Amino acid sequence: MTRNLQALSAELLANARLKRTPGRLALLELLLKEKKPLTKQEISAKLSGIPFNSVSIYRSLEAFLQAGIVHKVKVGDRNWRFAVCDCGSSRHCHPHFICRSCGTVECLQGLQIPKPQKLKPGYVAEEQEIYIRGLCANCHLSDK
Repeated sequence: MTRNLQALSAELLANARLKRTPGRLALLELLLKEKKPLTKQEISAKLSGIPFNSVSIYRSLEAFLQAGIVHKVKVGDRNWRFAVCDCGSSRHCHPHFICRSCGTVECLQGLQIPKPQKLKPGYVAEEQEIYIRGLCANCHLSDK
């Protein structure tokens, strides 16, 4: 599995024409492995074993956003979360689920956000966000 994540990370960087560094590879591998949006603080903590400082993480995430490798999610707690984007655009192609109890945030990859069809003349949609709030499976079960 790790070998596949390494190969996929290298491929994503090559396709985006971004410099392939050990830190960027580790960052992409982490986001691919986690399969959910992570805050910069969570990323830093999980990458603490490698020499990749906070500024480098921030710059890499910004480069990944520009390249459409990741998207960022803001859920109302003043923390951006980052996740690999499989549609090639950092402009939310799927909704996100937010647990109101534990704060878990998940990408709902199987669902797509419909593109706006009938905007007023002169309007241009640049980004869409849909958040579904409720209880995750763990919180729902413990709520009973």
